[in-house]
Amino acid sequence: FLHFGAPWCGWCHKLEEWMARPEVAARLGKDFVDVKVDEDRMAGGMELKKAQMAAAGPGDGGIPWFVFLDGDGKQLAHSTGPQGNTGFPYQPAEVAHFVTMLQAVKKHLTADDIAFLRQSLDDNRTAAEAARAKAKAEAAAKRAQAEKAKAESGGE
Repeated sequence: FLHFGAPWCGWCHKLEEWMARPEVAARLGKDFVDVKVDEDRMAGGMELKKAQMAAAGPGDGGIPWFVFLDGDGKQLAHSTGPQGNTGFPYQPAEVAHFVTMLQAVKKHLTADDIAFLRQSLDDNRTAAEAARAKAKAEAAAKRAQAEKAKAESGGE
């Protein structure tokens, strides 16, 4: 599992954090060795990414971008999906593409493992959206409270 990222990339950090969760890492570790390439700080990192992307064919080149390789370095699947680069699988179509990739390259992952990984990604999105909605509601409540206080004080 060769993935490319950079220190400034928020989605790269999300991918790495998700992959580092013990329950996720245990499942991915059944079939994959995780290799991260920092395209900014590793000598040859950008060139390696460009070569892998050229071999993958046309598509979006954002990061994170990843590819599953066999033991000989042959590409088995990559994150450029029908709607562009999956990056960190967040949106339902991105999660679906990631699951399709796993199903195509798996050797030891079970259907239950893949279902767990899909659910973990879906749960991640649900939690992030709930946190975003809560923060938005709290900000709106603070604005309303400030406007009310201003009105009660005569607009000063």
